[in-house]
Order: sequence, then C-alpha cells, then structure tokens
Amino acid sequence: MPSALSNVEPGAMSAPPALSKLLILLGAISILTPFSLDMYLPALPAIAQDLKTNANAVELTLPAFFAGLALSQLLFGSLADHLGRRPPLLCGLALSVIGSVGCALSGGIASLTVWRVIQALGVGSASVIPRAVIRDRFDVAHTARALSLLGLITGLGPILAPQLGGAILLFAGWRMEFWLLSGLGIVCLSIAFFTLRESIPAQRASVMGPKLWLQLLTDRRYIRYAVPANLMQSGVFAYIAGAPFVYIDHFKLSPQQFAWMFGANAVGLLVVGRINAHIVPRFGPELIFRRAMLCTAAVGVVLLVAAVSHIGGFWGLAIPQLLFIALLGFNFSNGFALALAHFGNSAGTASALFGTLQFVFAGLAGSAVSALYDGTARAMAGVICVAGVGAVLLYRSTR
Repeated sequence: MPSALSNVEPGAMSAPPALSKLLILLGAISILTPFSLDMYLPALPAIAQDLKTNANAVELTLPAFFAGLALSQLLFGSLADHLGRRPPLLCGLALSVIGSVGCALSGGIASLTVWRVIQALGVGSASVIPRAVIRDRFDVAHTARALSLLGLITGLGPILAPQLGGAILLFAGWRMEFWLLSGLGIVCLSIAFFTLRESIPAQRASVMGPKLWLQLLTDRRYIRYAVPANLMQSGVFAYIAGAPFVYIDHFKLSPQQFAWMFGANAVGLLVVGRINAHIVPRFGPELIFRRAMLCTAAVGVVLLVAAVSHIGGFWGLAIPQLLFIALLGFNFSNGFALALAHFGNSAGTASALFGTLQFVFAGLAGSAVSALYDGTARAMAGVICVAGVGAVLLYRSTR
C-alpha cells in the first residue's frame, strides 16, 4: 500500500494543497480533540447535580483538561522529533482511550478531574502530531492553507459534538458521552495504525527537550506570532468555560438550544477558515494575521460593553461573541504557519510548544472565568476582551 505520509523534507512540497487523502486522514484523527473537549459541555450542570458538587468545581475540569493538553503537547512534540511521528501518535491515542473509560467510571468530581487530565495527556497527540506532519510537507504559505483546509474537517467537531452530547444527555446520561469518546479514540487509533505512515526518519532532531524549548521561546521570529495567536485563541476557551452557565443558567436556554448555539459559533469559525484558505495565497499570512487581530480585538471590546451594560440582552451578547470566534478563523492557521516558518527541522517540538502555549493560555482563561463568575456574562466577556486586546499589544511590542 502506498505511504500516506512520504519521507520528504520540510517545505519540499510547494504546490498548493487540496483537500487530499492525507488531510482527510489527519483531520479524522485531529477531530478527537474537539470532541473530547466539547461533547460534555451541555452536560456540565447535570454533572454538577449528579456528583453533588457546585458549578465552579465542574468548571475546573476544563482548566484541568487544558493543563493535560499543554503537558501532552511538549511530551509528544519532542518524542515526534526524536522517534518519528507514528510511534508517539499511537501511544497517545491509546492513552486517550484509557482516560475516557476512567471518566465514564468516575464516582466523584475529584476522580473525574484526574481522569480528564489523563484523557487530555493522550488526546494532545492527536493535535500536535498531525500539525507537525503538515509542516513536514509544505512551506509557510501552503502550511497556512493546508491548516485552513484541515480546519474544515476538525471544525465539524465543535458543531457536532455539543449536538451529540445534548442528545446523549437527554436519553442516556453524561457517562455515555465518555463511553462514546473511548470508542472514537479506538477508531482514531485504528486509522493511525492501518493507514498512516512515517513522514520523517527517526533520530532526525539533534536538539530536543528543554534546550530546544528555550531556544524557541527566546527566538523573536517564533514568539512574535506564537504568543499573540494563542493568547487571542484563549478567548474561545473563556467562552467554552463560561457559556454553559451563562446561557443555560442565566439566559435559560435548554441544553439542546445551547448545543445549537455552540454549533453556530463553530460554523462561523469554519466559514472564515475556508475564506482564509482561499485568500492566503493572494495576500499572504502576515497581512491577514495582522488585520484580523485588530478586528477581533475591537469586537472583544464591543462584547465587554454589551455584557456590562446589558444592551441588546441575549442577542447583544451572542452576536459579538459569534463574530469574535468566527474571526479567529484568520488567526490560528496563519499564526502557526508564521511561527514555524524558520523551524522545519524541529517542526514537532515547535508545533508542540505552540500547542502548549495555546492550552496554557486556555487554562488561565478558563480558570479566570471560573474564579470571576458571578452569575452574569461579565466574567466571560471580560476575559475574552483582555485576550483580544492583549494579543494586539504583544504583537506590536515584538515588532
């Protein structure tokens, strides 16, 4: 059988990528991350009731999951540069299955939180390694386009996962959601084992681990894009942490209505990602990244004003929030491509560190929303606004 991932040097393929077999296979694996994150969101209030705990304790399972993802990115990114892409991916997917089963069997909020961390440690491999494979294959502009096309597949996760989670909650309870995630993990493991081949030779990286992390974190070519891109992306996770309680408890949406609303945000992100894939060859990732960041920060300010003043009620909050998340479709893929432009020989670690920053900021954003939540949308909107404005300031300070 022909190799789906051939042994090529980074940037060797310069033709514009299409939605090929490679991207479809990588997307099928990558979709495990948004499903693991988003499927149980409509069930958060039900979990709190079933495990006899409060909303804040259940919300903290999200930052715990982000912490596991952050650690997982560094671990599997370094291993992917040293051992090749395939062995760490298979091990990570197996660990995600074990973590999902543990979540399904949890008897209290403490055990659920621990198993969510273990689940995240495995799920992280499905995020970092497919991105590294893409960087193995394409140059900077085409990496941005390939990631946008990959987003067309992985973007189905935030659309379908809450819908499926809401339906499962209605008929079978929240534990069944984690049993389904364990099954999805087995499917992803089978895809990786039977269809994906190696994209780099083993022992390729001459420097790995903390030494390489430090080199990247002190290189302005890397942090100029990686830090602002991931800080702005943390606005999504502030939304994820706060939205179930803001919209279900405060605005009295049903879990199914919330799932539809969550899906609408994901559709906006998906549409903008497709637009980015179309225009990035013409305008370049730098120009799009810079201008989209300014627009997103401005929308974040409008969102905070709406949350504090209550202007427009539900729609006054929901519309700017939808715009903020949709505009991030211009952010992640371009920021990733620009950050990794000069680091093809250590793409696994550079991709991992990018993802670690993503989930470090995500954990901080989720924790801030949990700590500041007062029964209104102010905490969620405030953290989103700070993320957008802070990203612009950091980008300008590293020029």
